[in-house]
Amino acid sequence: MAMRGDDVIGLILDPATHRLRFLKAEAKSRVALRTQTLEEARTGLDKDGGLPSSHALAFLSARLLELGSEVPLVDAIDDALFRHGIPVESVKHLLFTFSGNPPQALLTQALQAYPGPIGQWGVGLHVDGHAEFVGAVYAQVIVDANHP
Repeated sequence: MAMRGDDVIGLILDPATHRLRFLKAEAKSRVALRTQTLEEARTGLDKDGGLPSSHALAFLSARLLELGSEVPLVDAIDDALFRHGIPVESVKHLLFTFSGNPPQALLTQALQAYPGPIGQWGVGLHVDGHAEFVGAVYAQVIVDANHP
């Protein structure tokens, strides 16, 4: 589900501190990965001071509460939002790309150019025939949806 800018938010509750550690990720899929695409991803990662957005975390908290199975996680999210904030040291960034051209050089360059304090990771998935692959996936989803 789209979270208005945060493509992915991962979190884990540290059992020793009962505080959260976060992974904020931006995912980009392009037939041909270019510098501009990675600049767009960097803009997304840097929003909200590089931290997960408060509205996305509030949404996650509300959904988990509705499910009723993750009360300690809900409490930790609410504590991060309303009591002690999110320290930059508890956040890592992930830049994920899916493209029809090799991403290594561009992805490495983009990650090395980051001047900020948040740890950076990158994953680049290269699939020859990117557009055909994506089209085939969508076609199969439609077939599966029409034949439950």
